[in-house]
Amino acid sequence: MRVDRDVLRANYEEIVRRSGDRRVVASVKADGYGHGVLDVSRALADAGCDSLWTGHIGDALAIRAAGIDTEVVLFGGYTPDQIPALVAAGLVPTVVDLTGAAAAASCGAAVYVKVDAGLGRLGVPVDVAGTVIREMAGLDGITIAGIYTHLPFSDRAGREWAVSKGAVFTEMLDGLARDGVRPGFTQMWGTCGLLADLPDATNAVCVGHALYGMSPFTDPTLTDAELQPVLTELGASLIHVADHPHDVRAGGYLTRGVSRVGVIPFGVTDGMRRVDASFEPHALVRGQRVPIVGTSLEHTVLDLAAVPDAAVGDRVVLVGRDGGQHITLTEWATSIGCSELDAVLAVAGRVQRRLAGA
Repeated sequence: MRVDRDVLRANYEEIVRRSGDRRVVASVKADGYGHGVLDVSRALADAGCDSLWTGHIGDALAIRAAGIDTEVVLFGGYTPDQIPALVAAGLVPTVVDLTGAAAAASCGAAVYVKVDAGLGRLGVPVDVAGTVIREMAGLDGITIAGIYTHLPFSDRAGREWAVSKGAVFTEMLDGLARDGVRPGFTQMWGTCGLLADLPDATNAVCVGHALYGMSPFTDPTLTDAELQPVLTELGASLIHVADHPHDVRAGGYLTRGVSRVGVIPFGVTDGMRRVDASFEPHALVRGQRVPIVGTSLEHTVLDLAAVPDAAVGDRVVLVGRDGGQHITLTEWATSIGCSELDAVLAVAGRVQRRLAGA
């Protein structure tokens, strides 16, 4: 897979432009959304991002160990007893209850507080958040650096839900401010709220999907943003080509009348999905579109009838350009029955990353 740092920086600059006077912090969770957390973090820091957020302790420690000089915030992923060690390592924890806040106070830490404004995953429930955060603020040794929530959505019904829950979160912040609890950082919108241009009374946005050029929307009319995928190419090389002129319809991968097959070393274990013919997945070989017939644990089989001169060693493109043809990340993800993000995360790990851009 090829990761283009110039595209990442261009996406970041467009996000900063759309954010106006709000601070932009970057989500680099899930190994930089599958693009490589250290490469992504370096590129974002070079572009001017001063705060990187992840839910994975190992990734956070790797960012710090690499000498990347930004704030590194943990979304979560630990128990209160681990907080002093994380703070000692130069990380900023998120707390979601009084026990976690007390652990942070014991080591004189600054923390972010996450509020669950209705998603139902992680955070202080919004109906009690005002009371709990006031108690947190009263602990000796703690500094509440920020308060944030997360309200993702994919369609217009979700948009309306997010707007309504965002108003409740804003009301909670207003109540805290009246009592003198005014952290320097407040945030409720991520990629969804930013790209849909939702009203925002907070002073920051925390963006993930958009940085990597991936849309969280099932309804494309929710935004006019034009961001490019940072994953610009995914491919492999043919390791086997064979003709089966007398075995057509015999069984196995030949049941659909395939007589000339090619094999690439990219299978389920590498992130390929089991092939569903109804999605009609294709690859590019020598500038031609060829059907993907099926996949196994470590191999994927192609129908090479349209490319009679294909040979072992030829480049096979699953995402990217070859000749005048182009398979986009969106097309690839759709053809294997998942979202763009799921498609990228699936290949992260065993597939070699190659960097493009400065």
